[in-house]
Amino acid sequence: MGLSLIIVAALMSAAAADGYDRPGGKGFVPLTYNWSGVYMGVNAGYGTGDSDITENPIQLLGIIPASFSSSNNVDGFIGGVHLGMNKQFDHIVIGGEFRLDGANIDGSTGDCAGLTTLIGVPALVNFNCSTTVNWVAAALARVGYAQDRWLVYGTAGWAVAGVDYKATINVPIIALSLPSGQNDTADGFAFGGGVEYALSDSLTFGVDYTRMNLQDDGGGLLLGGILTSGNREIDLNTFTARLNVKWGG
Repeated sequence: MGLSLIIVAALMSAAAADGYDRPGGKGFVPLTYNWSGVYMGVNAGYGTGDSDITENPIQLLGIIPASFSSSNNVDGFIGGVHLGMNKQFDHIVIGGEFRLDGANIDGSTGDCAGLTTLIGVPALVNFNCSTTVNWVAAALARVGYAQDRWLVYGTAGWAVAGVDYKATINVPIIALSLPSGQNDTADGFAFGGGVEYALSDSLTFGVDYTRMNLQDDGGGLLLGGILTSGNREIDLNTFTARLNVKWGG
C-alpha cells in the first residue's frame, strides 16, 4: 500500500510539472492561456513615411500647367492609448480595437510642389512646404493565432489623422516671407500586424506595425489657396511597443 501511494504521488507531481491540474476532482485539464476578454493599454513608438502634395492652379487659357507635385519624408514620435476585445476559438483569436494616439511626425521640402525648380533661381524666390501629423485614430479588426501565451495577429481597418500643412513663399532679396497653410483631416485604409505575449493572466506586452494610406482634398496651400486647390496624401508606417491590461475571458 505504501508503495502504491508513492507511485500515485509521483504521477500527480509529474502531471503538475507538465502543466496539468486537477481542479474540483473532474479530471486532468491543460493549463493554457485564454486570450478572450476586454483589454486596454498604452503604446509608444516611431512613425515614418512620405507626404505627397499636389497643387492644382486655376486655369488661365491653358497657359499654366494642370498641377504641380512634390513629396517629402516625415518621421517622429507617436504614442497614446487603445481599447479592444478578443474572443478565442481554439487557436484562432478574433477581435477589434480602437486607437487614439498623439503624434509629432513631421518633415519638409524646399521645393514645394516643384515650384522652386520651376522658377529655377532659389536665391530669387523659393517655395517651402512642411507636413506635421498631430494625432491619429484608427478602428481595426484583428485576427490572430494563439499558442498558449503567445499571440501573432494581423489587422485591417480605417484610420483618420489630423495633419497641418504649411507653405511659405520666400523672396530672399527683399526678406519677404508669405506663409499660408491648411489644417486637414486625412483618412484611409490601414493594415498591419504584431506579436503579443502574456506576462500574467491580466498583463500582456507586444509590438505592433501599422501601415496607413491617408488622403484628403481641399483648398490649396500657396497664398491661402486663393489660386489653387489641393490634393494631399500621406503613406505612414508606425512601429509601437504596447502594454495591456486584460480582464474577462
